[in-house]
Amino acid sequence: MPSPALLPVETIKVQLDALAKNDEPWTNHGIQTAYEFALDAGGMERSRYFGFSKDLYHLDHFLGMFGNMCGELVNNSSYEVLSSSEAEPGVAEVRLRVVGQNGSSGEFVARLMRKELGRKAGSWMVKSLLRAEA
Repeated sequence: MPSPALLPVETIKVQLDALAKNDEPWTNHGIQTAYEFALDAGGMERSRYFGFSKDLYHLDHFLGMFGNMCGELVNNSSYEVLSSSEAEPGVAEVRLRVVGQNGSSGEFVARLMRKELGRKAGSWMVKSLLRAEA
């Protein structure tokens, strides 16, 4: 679960570790973990988590898109954090390289912001997770 004690890189590592064993301890646990860290998940506003306007009100709306847009992350065999920086005040960017279970690799950029309200207030949350441009 998100915690104000986690730094941006730690926030990403928690998700990648869960995604590496996506179906442990239950089916799609890794993707559900990523959903818990998605800033706009569960809200009525549309999200740009995947780079375009999408409803993330329900976990089911997130499950399908995550597998399609971020396939290398699910059951990944390894990952490396390439960089972490403060993009602007209160916004962090973490760039990572992931090797998928079939050997394919991809680079992603996670943009994180602190949650302002609710039970996750103060926690770094993922605003967007996009494939890095070459």
